[in-house]
Amino acid sequence: MKLALIGQGNLPLMQWILDGTNDDAIINMSALARRLECSRSSLLDYIQNHGFESAIRFYRNEQRQRKLKH
Repeated sequence: MKLALIGQGNLPLMQWILDGTNDDAIINMSALARRLECSRSSLLDYIQNHGFESAIRFYRNEQRQRKLKH
C-alpha cells in the first residue's frame, strides 16, 4: 500500500510504501479495522484491491446497513 501526502496541484509532497513492516505504524490498521467493525486482513485486502478511501467508505456503509437492520 502506498500512502502519499499530496500538495497543491496534485504534486506529491511525501510518499511512503507500507509493506507490512515497521513503517505501518504510521496508521494503526488494527485500530482502524476495529473502528470499522471488520477484520484487519479483510480491510487490508480491500485496500489492496480498491484503495484506502474506497475501503473506508465500503466498511462505513456496511456498518450503517447493519445498524439499520437492528
